[in-house]
Amino acid sequence: MASPTEEMDAASLTTAPREEGSGTDSVSLPRLGRLEMLRWAWRQLTSMRVALILLFMLSLASIPGSLLPQRSANTDPTTVTDWLAKHKTVGPILDKLQFFTVYKSVWFSSIYLLLFISLIGCILPRTAQHLKVLRKPPPAAPRNLARMPAHFRWNDTSGTSIEDKLSSAEAALKKKRFRVVRGTDADGGGWVSGEKGYLREAGNLIFHLSLVGILAGFAIKGYYGYQAKVVISEGESFSNITMDYDDHTFGGGVDPMKLPPFGLTLNKFTATYEPNHNAPDYGQARDFTADVSYKSSLTAPEKKATLKENSPLSVDGVSVYLSSHGYSPVITVRDKNGKVIVDHAAVPFFDSGAMGVGSGIYKVKNGYTDKFDSPQDLGLSGIFVPDYPGAMIPGLGAVSLFPTASNPALVLTAYTGNLGANPGVYTMDVTKAQQVKLPNPVEPTNPAVVLTLDKGKNTVALPDGTGTIEFDGVVQWAQFDLNHDPSKMLVFVSAVGIVVGLIGSLGIRRRRVFVRVRPAEQDAVRVEVAGLARAEDARLRDEVRGVGRGLRPPKAGVQK
Repeated sequence: MASPTEEMDAASLTTAPREEGSGTDSVSLPRLGRLEMLRWAWRQLTSMRVALILLFMLSLASIPGSLLPQRSANTDPTTVTDWLAKHKTVGPILDKLQFFTVYKSVWFSSIYLLLFISLIGCILPRTAQHLKVLRKPPPAAPRNLARMPAHFRWNDTSGTSIEDKLSSAEAALKKKRFRVVRGTDADGGGWVSGEKGYLREAGNLIFHLSLVGILAGFAIKGYYGYQAKVVISEGESFSNITMDYDDHTFGGGVDPMKLPPFGLTLNKFTATYEPNHNAPDYGQARDFTADVSYKSSLTAPEKKATLKENSPLSVDGVSVYLSSHGYSPVITVRDKNGKVIVDHAAVPFFDSGAMGVGSGIYKVKNGYTDKFDSPQDLGLSGIFVPDYPGAMIPGLGAVSLFPTASNPALVLTAYTGNLGANPGVYTMDVTKAQQVKLPNPVEPTNPAVVLTLDKGKNTVALPDGTGTIEFDGVVQWAQFDLNHDPSKMLVFVSAVGIVVGLIGSLGIRRRRVFVRVRPAEQDAVRVEVAGLARAEDARLRDEVRGVGRGLRPPKAGVQK
């Protein structure tokens, strides 16, 4: 059984605040007032136990964000709409409970904020306590070292004085990076006390401070950061303004009128695919490259850059990532008098099948009239086939032989009437419109027509001589994801701090080594070396034995 002195020594090896109310005596407690209740609540919130509970709750609260589609610039906005359409009973309930905006919901933010406060309130007292310990010298050596977990003693008859032994012990401990104090006893003996491993608690604090840093980084990103998506075709440009975004998510602290004023032009997009017919991944993409020109401001010189999927461009604190690509058929629409309504418009078509097959729409809201000269909306819906086999495949429809646009074709249908208010750039409401009967349809049950770039096959006439649609060519488009994250450096440093803190708290052992030298028989001294560790430490005995080996004469016997 350990003595009270040893128990006090072991307890003092930690700098964590002690739990209150750990005694066994039963006492009657007075009723708490409002101030005392607030103080009690603060102590509960800032305890490590509550911090762990909140961390567990935060991990549970993030699960819906992984299972359910979210409304954000990083996801397709139609995924939430489609999910709600398929789950008409539970969907509205989950939507009202903010399950489709989990990371911006009230309940997730509440847990996040409580965890942030809890960690800060827990760390600050421990940091102050640790700073006091760093300034405090090691304790004096206990009188009875035999009760220590690691203990060795022997009688030294080499004639070395007590002072020389103590000096040698002090030098040996300092060499092993112990903090050392030295004292004398009334019987003429003396002692040396050494302690090391202070960085263990520092590593623990660094870990928790870094965790706070990561939480703070996420909060800064959510408030001052923004994400956006931009789809542009070859030869086209965009400016970093809200009007040019196809989708975006702004934090509460972002002013849309003060975005970095840069612009970017897609000069050329290049994609390569697996050409081997026998390969299991035949037709799969091998490499994407976007050659762009950009200007950091209206007056800045133009620069060129090459973007790949894992090689973004950084402009004025905004990272521009290449995230997707596809084809943009180029069309021209003329009215019944041959006047151009739409002149060589590159319309992005998005993937809807294998081998680069994509679908898209185009809405003509002005300039088209029917046979009675009545203004009408004209809606074009089509499927783009990069490598058309020359005919529709029965049962499969429009298929492509390879993703490269070596023999492009446009399978087109048209609608006239009222397309309603513009519900989106890539969606079209045809509930109040009529499908147009185009000449030479694919089949009687399929009113679509196939346009290719062959002469005479690239134009289709609208009925009643109201106009024509021409398929002029094809260019490629690329989607760029814009990400402004002012917390990147903070999160990076905090992530490094977490690793360093874990290494320190798990790899460093807090331990003390004591050396006591006393007079023994004539011309001899009694030397004792002992050690104490805060927790289970398999290397403690080796540490103590190494100190003793440097003090013991070659032939001196050792008593454990």
